Amino acid sequence: MVPTAWLNAFMRETPIPEGTPVLLGLDASTEHDVIGRMIHMLTSRVEVRDPQELQRAVLERQKLQTPLLGSGIALPHARTAAVTNMVMAIARCREPVPFGPDKVPIRLVFLYGIPTHCISRYLASVAQLSRVLKNPTTIEALLAAPDEADFRNLLL
Repeated sequence: MVPTAWLNAFMRETPIPEGTPVLLGLDASTEHDVIGRMIHMLTSRVEVRDPQELQRAVLERQKLQTPLLGSGIALPHARTAAVTNMVMAIARCREPVPFGPDKVPIRLVFLYGIPTHCISRYLASVAQLSRVLKNPTTIEALLAAPDEADFRNLLL
């Protein structure tokens, strides 16, 4: 018989791909700065063929429409051949950073790089993440989490 705790952990889906880097306390003053630092977090990932192209694609996408969830959360992303598989980076900004033409103050950023063959996986990840982040108590807890382990656990 499989232990219940193990089975529950195995069956629990998470919107965060394994190996996703998390940076708590990011110091940045601009949207461009935040995205650049988050792309830098992904440069050692084998899935990232071309970090500069990934950054260019994300920034271009930001110009078209800044994807914001509300409650100080942004989801910058791009579909691009610069990645071979979906990648994600997460940052919690120390202070709110203005995003988009309306300069919306953002503290939590979930950045995605998506190749064209992973669109459904990306949409599933964003849907799961949105379900977790619709709870204001969870957002408050993410903003207050003292370390990466606690932060990650809140996203399960």
